Amino acid sequence: MPKSMTSRVKTTLLALGASVLPLLAAVGASNAADLKHVTVVLSYIPNVENFGTIYANAKGYFKDAGLEVEIVPGTSGIDGIQMISSGTAQIAMVAAESVFSAEGRGEHLKVIGARFQMNPQAMTCRQDSGVTDAHMVKGKRLAIKQTATKQADVFLSKLGMTTKDMETLSVGGSDISAIIAGRVDCLYSTFAFNEPRLIEGAGVPVNVLPLGDYGLNSQPGAITVTEKYLNENKDVLTAFLTAESKAWAEFFKDPAAAAKFMVEGGFNDGLDLEQQVYQAGRQVSFMTSETTKEKGILYLEPKVWQETAANSFAAKSTPTLIDPSEFLTTEILDKVERPKL
Repeated sequence: MPKSMTSRVKTTLLALGASVLPLLAAVGASNAADLKHVTVVLSYIPNVENFGTIYANAKGYFKDAGLEVEIVPGTSGIDGIQMISSGTAQIAMVAAESVFSAEGRGEHLKVIGARFQMNPQAMTCRQDSGVTDAHMVKGKRLAIKQTATKQADVFLSKLGMTTKDMETLSVGGSDISAIIAGRVDCLYSTFAFNEPRLIEGAGVPVNVLPLGDYGLNSQPGAITVTEKYLNENKDVLTAFLTAESKAWAEFFKDPAAAAKFMVEGGFNDGLDLEQQVYQAGRQVSFMTSETTKEKGILYLEPKVWQETAANSFAAKSTPTLIDPSEFLTTEILDKVERPKL
């Protein structure tokens, strides 16, 4: 190529580059503007319980699906249902019992999926108490968290007991000192992979008795939206669950690595790596079931919700017995490819 022609080509490319750069910037701005903003309220702090949403956001899964996701930790004072009802958030991960309470107040919600297949709450007992089955708590000393008093009454009624059948002690929501000190034999209720580890860390071996084994099953981490939002944003919710499922697939491949990601990612100060690894490993069995082997993770189990409905009514959390089929829907889940585990 003649030198003069080479110069003309270079000049043309430079000119094109100068004119194309603003266009590329405009396209980038347009793509950012095209992202659908969604605010998501977590069920708890950013830890392995909420790995799916945190990981999907950090790794760009949501952006790839056309979403810009803002995450609100579910800390004290945060009411996910109140936020989606007011429109300050669009998706909330909440306890199943909270959904029933809201429906009882006249809210119009839809549950489109759930992280847990089994209730991770439990009664935790000192091994030296000899309590290996919940029915053995009769005549023992039971600490009951102040926030769980009504639920404890329902739990004991399923065992054919009342608080008169044992010595009880009311304790604060995070108080494990009584069971560690041996002032009580059992503590109601605990998170199956949180307080038990702390108690054992203090040198007290425990037996963990999941409430789901005694008629108090539920599906916490219920992915909840308003009925109106579902009707108007099915494409957004499909995109959200697609990204969320992709992230949970990574969790199940290596729960310990997922725990390490949460701790080293700096998403929440104070996370302990050993505790997060412990929780991640045990969390798997609560997130999977025979149903998820067939239908995939995050699936909804109607029988479990019917059980929760009866327990919510028994605890006087709802004025009437609420039919969960009124707010459960797998319409979005059925469009999403999810691991079957």
